[in-house]
Amino acid sequence: MLRVNDIYRSFGDRPVLQGVSFALKPASINGLIGPSGGGKSVLLKIIAQTCKCEYGSVVFDKGLSVADVGLMFQEGALFDSMSVYDNIAFPLVGGKVPTNSLPKEIRESVCDKVSEILARVGLSRAAYKMPGQLSGGMRRRVSLARALVGRPKILLLDDPTSGLDPVASSVIMNLIVELHKEYQPTTVMVSHDLRRLLPSVDRILGLFDGAIAFDGSLADLAGSAPAFVRSFVSCRFELPALPTEPTVTV
Repeated sequence: MLRVNDIYRSFGDRPVLQGVSFALKPASINGLIGPSGGGKSVLLKIIAQTCKCEYGSVVFDKGLSVADVGLMFQEGALFDSMSVYDNIAFPLVGGKVPTNSLPKEIRESVCDKVSEILARVGLSRAAYKMPGQLSGGMRRRVSLARALVGRPKILLLDDPTSGLDPVASSVIMNLIVELHKEYQPTTVMVSHDLRRLLPSVDRILGLFDGAIAFDGSLADLAGSAPAFVRSFVSCRFELPALPTEPTVTV
């Protein structure tokens, strides 16, 4: 469904991405891990084409394009001057807000889609509140709803639980997993909250020193990942113990 080919990106004289390549399976949910400032957010933006790479390509399967990508920005990136409803409607209307200025047929279609996703994330009663009136967890749910309202085939989530307390973090992560089961978008999720991220994904991509240093399952991470990747993870998450060989007595 999506292939990332040999992506390079630098900022000034500082290389950030140095030949990143991987392919994603349809409807999979993938975790992207690595140290802060290592290019994870930049990579998501390149896939969503809100940021350009210097070399390499992002290739979508036949019939798909960047229009099929939903991106949840780090820290939410809500428009503070717009209501929750208009924030979520924004990708559906190309920024033509307020939505009550749209033709009736389009307005009704947008209303149906926004109302559905608001109910799904538990924010129907907050539709006409402003972002500044919401808690951090509610703001993240608005951002998630905005990324999902168009039913994207590819969903990119940039640190959706950052800065939230443990309870709110669990609510958001559980909601992401539930929505993935329901909509089945091919998902890439960046998170520093490895305790919640790693058990929730099918596959883990480790971005270190500008390249993919690990690509595998949680079991693979515990068994065959490079030592520096295991060390990075084990400081934040207790890796599963490897099975031991049975003792043979003679």
